[in-house]
Amino acid sequence: MISFKCKNCGGEMSVDSSGSLICEYCGSKEFFKDVDLTQYKEFRSQMLNYLRGVHDAKADGKEREEMLWGHAEEKVLKSAEGDDITIRYLYTYEEDAATVYLTRNNAIFVYSSREANIAYKALAAIERLSFPPADVKGLSDCFPKLNGKYELAGGGVMLAFGRSDNLFPLPMFGSLAPEHAAWVISRLENICCVLEYSNLVHGGISEDSVWINPFNHHAVLMGHWHTVLSKSASNSGTDLTDLRKTALRTLGMHKNEAPKALMDFLEGKPEADAFSDFEKWDKVIETGFGGRRFAKMDVNF
Repeated sequence: MISFKCKNCGGEMSVDSSGSLICEYCGSKEFFKDVDLTQYKEFRSQMLNYLRGVHDAKADGKEREEMLWGHAEEKVLKSAEGDDITIRYLYTYEEDAATVYLTRNNAIFVYSSREANIAYKALAAIERLSFPPADVKGLSDCFPKLNGKYELAGGGVMLAFGRSDNLFPLPMFGSLAPEHAAWVISRLENICCVLEYSNLVHGGISEDSVWINPFNHHAVLMGHWHTVLSKSASNSGTDLTDLRKTALRTLGMHKNEAPKALMDFLEGKPEADAFSDFEKWDKVIETGFGGRRFAKMDVNF
């Protein structure tokens, strides 16, 4: 299922009740052919039914999953040895240096021969991450884990990063209500603390680089690893600023529902480092949301 991007802001577009495409980030509308609309709406319906039924004790999870994957498309690549590599995917989008595919068990990044060096740059950046000796929060799970690297015919490269169940690119969910945007912000604050600990600046935190699981409130900074740099005085606030931009885009048309403390945080200046920023965010959780609590997400595509 290829995503539909808003020409105005680049956000993921959803089908509204009239059958047109609407951007939940900026409100822009577009229209497309009847055959595309039918396929798109059918896929979204299956995705919605699957996600809603995941934690239903009476639901046949395997049957629902097979229904969902019945809408998968296929892409065949050639390895450097001449073998076929078949990618069966539900969703694909373009990162600035790669084509990304959501498959059953992986997030697959395909780089052309022209961009192959960027693939190796991304891998090298991920290997530079450091984690506290007692990683009690499992922060390492918030970062990509390489399952395989494949040389392609013509000089391209394919990277396969592990994808856990129900982990999807953030834009697939459209805009989120404040209580759900809040847990995404919390995960991004955790991620920024790891980057700070590693003395790194990611430089590419955005909706497209973040994948989330709406059921266990997990997030992975999956993409844009080729933009990573060592932290310096000139780039020290980049990730925290990008976190705020991403959160504001994720709120989209729900901004008017957000607590004042949340908007003040997102529209204000970041703290000097990620650890101080996380402390500030903790206060927003208390003053704006009355403390930490698990808000079940009503998935609505």
